[in-house]
Amino acid sequence: MIDNKKLNNYKIDFKKQGFVILKNVINKKNIEDFCKSLAYLINACNVKNVNIENIQKKSSFSLKKEILSKLLILEKKDHKYISTIYDTVRDLNVVEKIYNNEKIISVVHKLLGINTDAPIYIKQKACRIDMPKNTDFSLEWHQESPYTIKDSNLIQIWAPAVDNIKKINGAIKILPGSHQKGHLKTRDFFPKVGHAQYVPDENEINKFKVMNVEMNLGDVLLFSKFLIHKSGNNDSELPRLTFIGHYHDPANKKFFENFFYKGDKAIKKNSYT
Repeated sequence: MIDNKKLNNYKIDFKKQGFVILKNVINKKNIEDFCKSLAYLINACNVKNVNIENIQKKSSFSLKKEILSKLLILEKKDHKYISTIYDTVRDLNVVEKIYNNEKIISVVHKLLGINTDAPIYIKQKACRIDMPKNTDFSLEWHQESPYTIKDSNLIQIWAPAVDNIKKINGAIKILPGSHQKGHLKTRDFFPKVGHAQYVPDENEINKFKVMNVEMNLGDVLLFSKFLIHKSGNNDSELPRLTFIGHYHDPANKKFFENFFYKGDKAIKKNSYT
């Protein structure tokens, strides 16, 4: 676990900058288990000459090379393979272990300002698979607040999944301190391919200095829903895989006001968009 002094320092840094970086908190066993699971999913695509052999005998270091190269081949054959892997990964048992990492959860409790025994609702878990030189599914500068439950108290996670993330392969870009502005008005547009875009005014963006957050495998970035951010371009030759998701405080009354049940169907209300 993380000691109280460090937790308090994280809280101070988060309040000032809008983010904290946890170094080496996802252990090697979890990473190795994830890589093996991903290798099994690649093999399940049953594509000729796209097969990873002796998965159980390989380390995560040797597996990641094959994983990234095979994903690239699958994308060239048909994007449906990548889509299926993407949709499957989020609910794997090994991925649940990563999101429920005790060290991460202890920091999330502190940043949310809730008791350590209070529940946390994890939503929008995903492992992004960003192909080289492809920005179809990238977002411009944005806050997370338009993409989630209105007024929910939450923390966003962003972390490397199979390899280190440097500027060349799309390190996330953030604007430290921009969270203090709260929810900003946006310029909205909806491309034919990719996600809806809710972009803050350029004058607001230009008030802050850009920080490229380079991270090693095992590191985790936690940040405010109001922090302006965007993914960097993957200018490498291989796919970039990253864990993303939201940690909500479901006991917060605003969460219940905007996310409620009608029969057994979940209804999300979000008047931001």
